[in-house]
Amino acid sequence: MKEGYWVIRTWENGSIGEKVKYWVSGERPPKNAKKLKTEVNKQTVNENCAIKRLARLLNLNFPRGKGGCLVRLGYSDDGVEYIGGEGDGDEWADKLFRAAHHQLRLWLRRVRRTCQRAGVPFRYVAITSDMDGKTGEYKRVHHHVVINQEAVEIALSKWELGSTHNERLWRAHDLSGLAEYLMKQVRRLPDEKKYIPSRNLKQPQPKDRIAKSGVEVGVPRGARLLYRREFRIGGAQYIRYITAKALVDGPDEDPPERVV
Repeated sequence: MKEGYWVIRTWENGSIGEKVKYWVSGERPPKNAKKLKTEVNKQTVNENCAIKRLARLLNLNFPRGKGGCLVRLGYSDDGVEYIGGEGDGDEWADKLFRAAHHQLRLWLRRVRRTCQRAGVPFRYVAITSDMDGKTGEYKRVHHHVVINQEAVEIALSKWELGSTHNERLWRAHDLSGLAEYLMKQVRRLPDEKKYIPSRNLKQPQPKDRIAKSGVEVGVPRGARLLYRREFRIGGAQYIRYITAKALVDGPDEDPPERVV
């Protein structure tokens, strides 16, 4: 094997821990955390897929049992007419999607202003969708927003273009399932972000350390393994687990059938 070294990157967000173990080619860096982080970042481009990044953000900012909600904002016939009207074809669908995404940003701005005046915290992750996450077929444009419970009443009152629905986030240690559900509905468009996070969200921060060897990465003592990528000698490793501290809080609820 060429000159290099093994690095373990550890994430802990809410109840969930993740460990990624990489082989980094080149000379082993000195004891400099910034230099080490830069080298590992080069290796993690493919590892940090959109679903994992969103799951980390949700697990950290809307942890189990802390009052998060999933809100759906729909468009009535009048609402669709207001933002562009009915039509067909890809060009029309793209135009309507962008118009709806603009309305989402305006709504977020209205909710944020009202919450600030009322002294209510407002944290969110929002997406625009016009497709069925299971089939990929076109659906009338709509929005999904994960939001803190304190702001839900104000948020729903500020939507004027159609229907609303909300449900609390179930008591689950890991919101990766919710992240996957949301990302499957995001239609990728040039120059459009996959989701809109509020600026006041805490950002996941990994910790890196150099490992002694390439042996299979282990689950921390007392933690419960959720997923382990198949081990291959010399290949990148990945595990996801519930931390020992979080397991004291009891088992997960069964996830609900998604109605929004």
